[in-house]
Amino acid sequence: MTDDQTPKTSSRQSPRIGHLLRERRRQLDLTLDAVAEATTLTKSFLSDIERDKTSPSVASLVKLCEVLGMPVGDLFNSSQSAVVRAGERPPIRFGGTGVSDHLLTPSGNTRLQAIWSEIEPNGTGGEQLYALRSEEEFIIVLSGELAIRLEEETFILGVGDSMTFDPRRLHTFYNPSASVPTKAIFVMTPRPR
Repeated sequence: MTDDQTPKTSSRQSPRIGHLLRERRRQLDLTLDAVAEATTLTKSFLSDIERDKTSPSVASLVKLCEVLGMPVGDLFNSSQSAVVRAGERPPIRFGGTGVSDHLLTPSGNTRLQAIWSEIEPNGTGGEQLYALRSEEEFIIVLSGELAIRLEEETFILGVGDSMTFDPRRLHTFYNPSASVPTKAIFVMTPRPR
């Protein structure tokens, strides 16, 4: 049993999602023990997530949302406008270490979600591979390099490179540089509820 217990090191303020996760757990009348057992995460780690003391890896967040029966997108701030201005992109906590994410699409979108991601040197979505409940994922690198580990294969993407794949396959991402940050856009087509 491993938890990605490294606090987020990004200089940007992350949105608080812990209360949403706690509220959903309570709505389902689940104890921390029950959620810990179902997710294979420790009770103390889950408590820290609910109190916004730590940020889980992407894999841990996806697993937690699956157990709670909620799409990860439900944790994002809701926006009714079709326009998302550059200076008004809502920050989201999608998980990982050294990763700062902002939603590019209104959170109510059910057919398309796009995320602006800034990944610090050596930043990662987590070592544990994860799958998403989406039909397709598209990634384009705007600056730096991004490594995509897709099951047993790793792809290194440079500026302007893009990749499309089935996000139901186990994967993760990381910035392979020890000194250069990465900017990338992740686009997913969520599966219908």
